[in-house]
Amino acid sequence: MSKYYKLLTFLTFLIFALFVLMFSPQQAHATTLNDIFTSPDSFIVKIQERIEYFFAFSTEQKVVVLEKQAERRLERAENLVRTKDVNQALSLIKSYETLKEKQGDLIGKAPTTVLAEVKEHTVQQQARIEDIKKDLPEGTKEIIENSQRTVIKTVIDNLQDESGTTEIENEANEFAEEVKNVLDPGSNIFAPGTNVILESVPEVAPGSPGIDPGTKEVVPGNVNLAP
Repeated sequence: MSKYYKLLTFLTFLIFALFVLMFSPQQAHATTLNDIFTSPDSFIVKIQERIEYFFAFSTEQKVVVLEKQAERRLERAENLVRTKDVNQALSLIKSYETLKEKQGDLIGKAPTTVLAEVKEHTVQQQARIEDIKKDLPEGTKEIIENSQRTVIKTVIDNLQDESGTTEIENEANEFAEEVKNVLDPGSNIFAPGTNVILESVPEVAPGSPGIDPGTKEVVPGNVNLAP
């Protein structure tokens, strides 16, 4: 695919996005201007993220783009828990999980420096998710921890798949210990006294908020966007 064709595609996406924005005044007034250009739910952001991924030519660039999109969802979830929008916050955390899984599929082909950055960001993100859990109803805990398990296990598996050396195994254990240090003592993610990730449990407990299937698609950085 030539660069000229990709540029033409970019311009087509941009014109289409502006057209929809201009001729959807009701939708534009329903949300703030800031939301239109920053929220993962926004049509403009969805288009922007597709373009970002589309023009990420190398594996390293794709990993960075997915990290940025995952971070955007986590920031949005942090803002939503302050307004008690539980379902939307949960949906964004599931979207964050999906993007981190997609990123995990690419990490093995990226430079080791990129993997190191992903590890560091993931530890920091788990600490922030612990704070999010404190502001959400108790019934949502397992839903969030299932996402945490998936993300943490994805990084550990990629470290262990790198090679069978003791050095890599130690690196995986080191990452697990760093994550455990930021988790709340009551978190049910690792088996007690080990670095083994527990199996996921049913996500929606009786009486707990569910995730509207219609809202799960807040995935502007959809994992099926690879060209």
